[in-house]
Amino acid sequence: MIIIDEWDVLIRDESAYGLRTINVLTAFKFIGEQIGKLEKQGKADSYVFGFEESYGYLTGSYVRDKDGVDGAYMICEMFSYYAIKGISLLDKLDELYKAYGYCLNTLHSYEFDGSAGFAKMQSIMQAFRGDTKEFCGKKVVKLLDYAPGLDGLPKSDVLKFLLEDNCSIVVRPSGTEPKLKTYISVSAENKEAAEKVEAEIRKSAEEFLK
Repeated sequence: MIIIDEWDVLIRDESAYGLRTINVLTAFKFIGEQIGKLEKQGKADSYVFGFEESYGYLTGSYVRDKDGVDGAYMICEMFSYYAIKGISLLDKLDELYKAYGYCLNTLHSYEFDGSAGFAKMQSIMQAFRGDTKEFCGKKVVKLLDYAPGLDGLPKSDVLKFLLEDNCSIVVRPSGTEPKLKTYISVSAENKEAAEKVEAEIRKSAEEFLK
């Protein structure tokens, strides 16, 4: 089992590796919560890997918070494993790109200060919850609204739009700053194409901020 909070490319081929993924909200406490549930079921050993968009990784159940040492160790282990086979990490990354397309993930933050800014963010979130059918021509395949609680997760003011061509955009207010954040995930044939699509989705999303 792999527990994640953001990285849709992994979900696309989970069955090929005999894995099951669980999406949770951003924050390692939610990953730790899932590990705790597995422990109660006597299945803690089935947990393999958890991570989030802010570059934190957990490969075992012994740490329940972001572990930079673990991430550094994994990179060293990967380097050694593929070096023995005469493969570089860049070679392996290119292999993944050939299988799934070039994957680009970006984060954009927009500041809204004061009480007026807070009200503006609420208004923007409501606008996103309206009848949004597409972003830059890419149809919305599915909208996941976590406000009422979804898939057993706590209620959270988060929207995730699943788009055509394995693209997505997540919109949420920051929990610690007067900011609205968008997380854009794009899959395309190459880097140039991915950057073009990402820019178009971002521009389309920013229309809601006006």
